[in-house]
Amino acid sequence: MNSTKIIDTASAAVANLIPAITGLTGNIAIASAGAIVAPIIQSGVSEIAHQILGNLQRKKVLASANITCETIVQNLDKGKQLRTDDFFKFHHNPIVEENESPASKLFDGSLLKAKEEYDSKKIPFISFFTANIFFAPNINESKAIVMLEILDKLTYRQLCGLYIFYKRNIMPVGRWEIRLKETPALQDYYDIAYEFLSLKDSLLIVQNIPGQGIGISDYRISALGKELVVTANLSSIPQEDLFCLENKVNYITSALR
Repeated sequence: MNSTKIIDTASAAVANLIPAITGLTGNIAIASAGAIVAPIIQSGVSEIAHQILGNLQRKKVLASANITCETIVQNLDKGKQLRTDDFFKFHHNPIVEENESPASKLFDGSLLKAKEEYDSKKIPFISFFTANIFFAPNINESKAIVMLEILDKLTYRQLCGLYIFYKRNIMPVGRWEIRLKETPALQDYYDIAYEFLSLKDSLLIVQNIPGQGIGISDYRISALGKELVVTANLSSIPQEDLFCLENKVNYITSALR
């Protein structure tokens, strides 16, 4: 393991995060924000660096850290303000004898998720989420951790599906639950149906009319689902991935009419 290389790259990412301090710009707001966030970024990546990582795991961690840094800088450039609650306040954790903040725990968690993520297409969205939570005072620490866990468990295609729900708001996936089994032409679409219907287990979609019978109800994206779409920047999913899935969704829906 080349931990020096990882730490050096982390330092480069941190320098990117605080360009005002490195003399690249005179933006005082970015400098102030960088002074708050940069130690969290460097500490998190340095901690991961001392683990035994394979080459691919190392690339995933660095990609996630860099995307997180870039997103923070982009948000600051757009005039967004870091949250001013206790999210960046450090407290002593007697269990591990270390100081940690909600922000540092979230960032460390996101790097661990990225390290173990077998589908690299998900890594940018985990990183977008972490960076955007730094600017979202309406989402507290507990909720952010839950949302990160949900994001981690979703497949990349489920992220695409959630964004399709976000665009359409209401979809007739309740009918898929029973009628798909009765439609021979759709036997090869169980995987898609499973991924869409599983979104309700994470409360990302809910019945449009509460209490309506299984098999006939439409589903709509929930408030939690909308928050995840926005914080994870799902609008940046490549159009070709969305187009391919939407075509299959349209085929399933038309076949069940």
